[in-house]
Amino acid sequence: MDVNNAPLLEVTDIRKVFVDNEFQTHVLKGVTFSLGRGEMVAMLGPSGSGKSTLLSILGTLMKPTSGSFRMLGRELTGMGERDLSQFRNQEIGFIFQYHHLLPDFTALENVLFPHAGRVGRETKEGRERAAMLLERVGLRDRMNYRATRLSGGQKQRVAIARALMNKPALVLADEPTGNLDRENADAAFALMTEIQRETGTTFLLSTHDRELAERCERRIYIRNGVVADEANELLQPAAKPAQQPWRVIGGAGAMIDRTGSPQADDDRRRA
Repeated sequence: MDVNNAPLLEVTDIRKVFVDNEFQTHVLKGVTFSLGRGEMVAMLGPSGSGKSTLLSILGTLMKPTSGSFRMLGRELTGMGERDLSQFRNQEIGFIFQYHHLLPDFTALENVLFPHAGRVGRETKEGRERAAMLLERVGLRDRMNYRATRLSGGQKQRVAIARALMNKPALVLADEPTGNLDRENADAAFALMTEIQRETGTTFLLSTHDRELAERCERRIYIRNGVVADEANELLQPAAKPAQQPWRVIGGAGAMIDRTGSPQADDDRRRA
């Protein structure tokens, strides 16, 4: 198979069951889809449909109960945590709704952190790339400001730059504009689209914003833990949110591993 023509990501029958004592919550019930290289794809669905759980699994932060997924030709489901951590740090970028910047660090330091974690130290090349990315997102005059001095829109632009620091093949964005007003949401999405076209990076965006989703090249609808047909998704009533545990990744008291990536969930209490 020509690796250049192969899908970037192949997801096959992914299932996730959370177990709390004798209770089981089936969140994902057999999700299958693929992402091409350089695509901008929106993932939509009601709250509780499993979008965030799926992003956590695809970001290798959580293990599926069953199923498999491949990225860049590598099977990730059975990979050890050390190898997963290295792969995640190099090939996957994350953008969160609440940006999760480290408040006591400058914009430049926040963007630099994934690179410094990967190579074990701060480098001149790393600082130059971080500065270039901040200039690219329009924050050249704010790169030495602490995160607490930035506006909400500026913080999200820093988060976008941070996600691109290690030149990932895939960026996973969980409601990246959900905490922004319309103007800043449109600006953040336009920036992601420009970068996607310039770099060929694949973006998978989880969102409730249909207006932004319609601007993406493709849309994936998740309903009741499976990929739903678009027509059915538009006609059916919203499902009740599934009960599931939530984790905070990043931010104050950030759960960051030594590679600069959010820590993976060991799933010791989950099926």
